[in-house]
Amino acid sequence: MSVLYVVATPIGNLEDLSPRAQNTLKEADLILAEDTRVTRGLLSAFHIKTPLESHHLHNERANAQRIVARMLEEKLSVALVSDAGTPAISDPGAYLVGLAREAGIPVVAVPGPSALTAALSLSGFEEGEFTFYGFLPRKKAELAAKLQSMRSGAPLAVLYEAPHRMQALLEAVTAVYPGIRLSVSRELSKLHEQTITGTIEEVARHFMEHPGQLRGEFVVILRLPDAPEAAAKEEAPASPEARLVDLLARGYTLRDAQAELVLAGSRKNAVYAAALRLKELARGLLSQEEQAD
Repeated sequence: MSVLYVVATPIGNLEDLSPRAQNTLKEADLILAEDTRVTRGLLSAFHIKTPLESHHLHNERANAQRIVARMLEEKLSVALVSDAGTPAISDPGAYLVGLAREAGIPVVAVPGPSALTAALSLSGFEEGEFTFYGFLPRKKAELAAKLQSMRSGAPLAVLYEAPHRMQALLEAVTAVYPGIRLSVSRELSKLHEQTITGTIEEVARHFMEHPGQLRGEFVVILRLPDAPEAAAKEEAPASPEARLVDLLARGYTLRDAQAELVLAGSRKNAVYAAALRLKELARGLLSQEEQAD
């Protein structure tokens, strides 16, 4: 029976490739790699000679259909890997996994290194709930809108970012969430691994003063502020009486004020009833003044 293995590979340190992952890659009939040059280097380090084929973003859909069709015809063990970390998470592979499942082919995870969990463990943030957003939009307006939308989600937002776009991300976060705390990890499990925590202003200043550290893949964890109460609680709409009083104070007659509310979409019966209540209230006030005199 054919099986598709989703194999996590090192994000930097080769020693993180588990014995199980090594055996899976050795015993597979075929390895699908995001970049065969990168994976060939990994396989060479562990003396693995399994046949290798490319499976990347640009050929994923056509290639997945071909691979699944072949797996249905043959007894084929296929290992899916990405350049680093766990496949199908901000890397190609999800479509192939879904297609294999639809075809009834077993899919087995061989877990291991993950930049996501590594960065979370280094952040020191105690909130257990987070949302993973992967790579954010590149356009400035779309990026700002996406950041703003995170406010209604989990207390922590986890992002991936490339080094050449980190400065733009930090500027966008500063504009949308001034003063928030965040954790930035780069080069995880590598020689120059680094994690910096602090306010967005402190972290942005650090990278401005040390531009040489804008290298490697970044994991950014934002500790988002609570949504403001004003946004969480919508004000109750003004009553018809209050709206009539407002129009009367602006010089409308009661008749014209009623017509204005109806034209604005209020139900005619509700406006009429509100006008009657105001008249009764006015009569009561006049009666009290006369008795006082």
